[in-house]
This record gives sequence, structure tokens and C-alpha cells, in this order.
Amino acid sequence: MSGLWTTPAPAQPPATPGRDQRAISWRVFLRALAFEMEAQAGSEASATVLRATGQQMARMLALPPVASMEALEMEMNAVLAELDWGRVTLTLRDTERFVELRHAGLPALGSAGDPPGFWLAPVLEGLYETWMGQQPGADDALRARLYACGDEVLLRYGRV
Repeated sequence: MSGLWTTPAPAQPPATPGRDQRAISWRVFLRALAFEMEAQAGSEASATVLRATGQQMARMLALPPVASMEALEMEMNAVLAELDWGRVTLTLRDTERFVELRHAGLPALGSAGDPPGFWLAPVLEGLYETWMGQQPGADDALRARLYACGDEVLLRYGRV
């Protein structure tokens, strides 16, 4: 008879996937999105959307104003580390009149992109262009553009 009067044990909530499992599911989603965007819109339209996405990310993750390129690189790398998006090295190419950005560790989404594995590279154009443009005294006419993808993604920030 005591079983009738006992309180049932509370239902256990469903298990929440751990951080690693969530990261895997997001990568699967992004990989599918990458292949579908390329198939539906083509590489140029996809790059335009990705560039704009990078600009939006930079606005959401705005950097503080800094007084040196070394400090700017440190601020960029702090945010990139939080995102698990690799790291960047900034080099002033004074004679060529641009800043070279060498980005290592960009997440790959399988073979998506051109070259394969670099589908997210256009995001870096928008991200770095906007971050650089947020700094005091920035020139609105300067742009960040990809010029090579290999072991690292190389970008130039300057006049196009």
C-alpha cells in the first residue's frame, strides 16, 4: 500500500549534447549549407554573402580602438581564439602600401570552396575589412581582399 502514497521520481530531462557534439552538429550544418549555397547561388554570390557575414560578425564582435598594429593584432587574435577560428599576423608592407594579413587555422568545411577547404575565406575579407575600418583614423576607401589560399589565407588591406 505504501507504493500508492509515494511521490514518483521526477522525470529526468533529456541529455543535453556536450560542447563537442554541438560543435560537430554545427559543422555538419555549415558543410551542408556551403555545398547547397554553391549549388544554388554559385561561387560569386556565395562569396558576396560570406563577405557580408564577416562584416556583420565584426560589428557584433567590435574591437576596441588601439594605438598600434601590434595591439590590433592582439585584439584580433583574442576574438579569433574565442571563436576557435585560428590566428592572424599583420605585416605593414610600406613600399607596396598595404597591410598583409596572414590567417592560419581557418576552419575547413570538407572540400567546400575554391580552393577546396577554403569556403569560409571570404568571411575573413569582411571581418578584417570592418575591424580595420573601425580603428581611429581609418580610411573608408581601403578594402581587404584575398590573394592566396594555401597553408594560410593571405589578404591585403589597402586600395583595391
